[in-house]
Amino acid sequence: MSSSRQLISSITIYLGLPIFICGTLGNLLNIRLLWRTRHNPCAFLFLALSFINCFILVYGLFTRILNVGFYFDWSSTNIIWCKTRTAFSQAGYYISFTCTCLASIDRFLVSCCQEKYRKLSRLSIAIWAVILTIIFWLSLSIPHLVYLELLPSPSTGLISCSLGRYDTFSNYVKYFSFPVYYGLLPSIILTITGLLTYRNTNKLQIIRQRQIFQKQLTSMMLIQIPIILVSTVPYVIFTEYSLSTASMTKSANQKAIELVISNIV
Repeated sequence: MSSSRQLISSITIYLGLPIFICGTLGNLLNIRLLWRTRHNPCAFLFLALSFINCFILVYGLFTRILNVGFYFDWSSTNIIWCKTRTAFSQAGYYISFTCTCLASIDRFLVSCCQEKYRKLSRLSIAIWAVILTIIFWLSLSIPHLVYLELLPSPSTGLISCSLGRYDTFSNYVKYFSFPVYYGLLPSIILTITGLLTYRNTNKLQIIRQRQIFQKQLTSMMLIQIPIILVSTVPYVIFTEYSLSTASMTKSANQKAIELVISNIV
């Protein structure tokens, strides 16, 4: 078990730190380049997405690197940090996914031949969509601020931040909220809008109706979609597998392997 823990620590440090550094620099560069075009609806959505992603990288990923990589875990000793990190990190992930979906929907609308659909791509709509998205996901994270507690783990006996005493809400998070909001819903929206945008784009390339800037934003969106799907769906699938097999008897070796895979995905 100690060797697997050391392996997980090394994976978290040597993969997590480059992702944190490159991701932060990339999002800051996005903010720098997109700021002058912020009046474009899609550019505004990408700008909001970059701000949210910077928050996630610092509040979510960097604290995880400190926890798993360097064994510096505030969430097991400080109840306020336990509640706020989980609640705001989760809200940040969902806001990020929603902004990405909104940007993908905007690219689909812009790529449509019908003018009535293209007119739906407006800055005012994009601004209200982001505001309502932030309010909605922060509201859904309030129960975490209420229910999360520092409790001993039933398997290890160590104190951890968990929903152990609230089975109903815990089951809602495990079996509905996480797989649907984090995996299924954004995957369906991004796949459908991405395919429709690609189809419309091919038509528009033939009749040459798009501007260069719109083309660049569309390309940026289409590149992000498969990356998001590949980097999130395996995590959702493996997490649901772990939950469904939690009651099964597993050898120490199998548990160690699954723990390593879980941290990788």
